Amino acid sequence: MARWDPWSDLFNLQNEVARWANEAFGNGALIGPVGAGGRSLAATAPTAYLPLDIRQKDSEFVIEASVPGFTPEEVEITADQGVLTIRGERKAERSDEMEGSYLRRERSHHSVVRQLTLPADVKEDQIRASFLNGVLTVTIPRAAVPAPRRIPVHSGSAAAEPDVIEAAAAQS
Repeated sequence: MARWDPWSDLFNLQNEVARWANEAFGNGALIGPVGAGGRSLAATAPTAYLPLDIRQKDSEFVIEASVPGFTPEEVEITADQGVLTIRGERKAERSDEMEGSYLRRERSHHSVVRQLTLPADVKEDQIRASFLNGVLTVTIPRAAVPAPRRIPVHSGSAAAEPDVIEAAAAQS
């Protein structure tokens, strides 16, 4: 049985609202993420919501994201100041490489972006990622939490009160 976490419901709601807004505004021009140099990523390609699964283990967190059609070279993962960013961009095929003309074209050039706030107990410098059959797996090791230390309680002189020196009251 899993313990209920009210914060996870709030974060799920935030993700759903962002996904709805991206779907409603198409290319995300109004709420798209900002890339290097302050330009909107939506200016170069439509940005899609990247659904993912997060599992918590004793020693690590495991994030799995489906990125079908992407290659490992098209996916970029960064960890900076407690924020994990997963970004993928599929390049458009050049027309001079193609032979023939399209009767229907539904697959498009687009990008996916997802940012997550990392917990404080992770080792950012040891994050690993793998890519297999369109599934990106990011493993984030957790830092060992120090076990509580028992502090012995002593009686007698070890816990004696400090000496207090009293000054004589001045008489007028």
